[in-house]
Order: sequence, then structure tokens, then C-alpha cells
Amino acid sequence: EPLRAANLLTDRRLYDWNVVANDPLPLCASNGLRITPDFAAADAPDADRIVVCSGGDADHLTAERALTWIRRRLRAGAALGSVADGAFFLARAGLLEGHACTLHWTSQLAFREAFPEIELRQDLFVLDRSRFTSTGGIGALDMMLAMISADHGTELASAVAEWFVHSPLRDEADRKRLPLRLRTGISDG
Repeated sequence: EPLRAANLLTDRRLYDWNVVANDPLPLCASNGLRITPDFAAADAPDADRIVVCSGGDADHLTAERALTWIRRRLRAGAALGSVADGAFFLARAGLLEGHACTLHWTSQLAFREAFPEIELRQDLFVLDRSRFTSTGGIGALDMMLAMISADHGTELASAVAEWFVHSPLRDEADRKRLPLRLRTGISDG
């Protein structure tokens, strides 16, 4: 949605996107919404950025044809990221080695146990060279705003934030301010 808003606000096609899936069959999102992929991975076009989106099943998700396409695009210079628990999928495929990442707070303990060698941050989003990850929700919005800012400047990113009635762009310190109970996993009962 932030990319669509950037296109709309500039009246230019700054961003294009396609939904690519392992197979061309409709997918069911965790909220029940049916999504029809634009392409099966075997027929997917080139991409500059790939965002792996996943709900709570990413810790056991397999998609070999999609991984083949992702790896081919990485060799061609694409950036790779994830939203929410998609970092599980990337880590299991060895695609986060040497990069910091984040994912939804409910999955961070399991991720840390499964991948102790990967630097897991408790930030809303992490941009680490050619990898980008977010906690999902507002973290995904903030990550996209940071990417729009890097691509086209803070003025456009601020306009997109306003479009979503969202506070101004977060600085580095604010990205790390997850509530204490989410950072620690401790609640007061």
C-alpha cells in the first residue's frame, strides 16, 4: 500500500509489483483473504526487490520453486526481505546468513532458538545491506517508508506517511522502541 500511495501522490509509476507464489493456485492469507498470484515462480519475471510475506506458518513453509526464483534474482542483484514471520523461511534457506533481521515479536524466541547464529534484532524493521525485514503491521509500513525515502527522498516518504495518517518518519532510535513487554516477553500477568 505505501508503494501504491507513492505512485498516486507523484502521479508516476515509481513502483510496480507482482504476487509470485510457488504455484499459480490461489493462496489463502492468514485472515482468510484469497490471493491469486500473478505468476508461478517458474514463470516469474525479473524483480529488483522481493518481499516474502508469511503468516504464522513460515517456520515450516516450503516452496522450492519459489526459492529457485529468489536465488536466481539474488544472483542478478535483487534485494530480499520479509514481513512478519517470513524471516523463518529466509533463514531456513540460508538467505539471512551474515545479515541482521527481525520478525514478529511472538516468533522471536523460537527464531532465536532455531537460528542462534543469525543476528536477531527487536527493532520494528531492519535494513541490512541487501536484506530488509520487518515485524509486520506498522513495522512493515515504517520499513517501506524508509525505503521510499532512500529511493525518492524524505518529502515523498513523509507525504506517504501522512496519506496513511501515520506519524512522521521514525528516526533510528524510535525504530528500536518496541514496548518493554514485547522486547522481553514478560508481562505483569
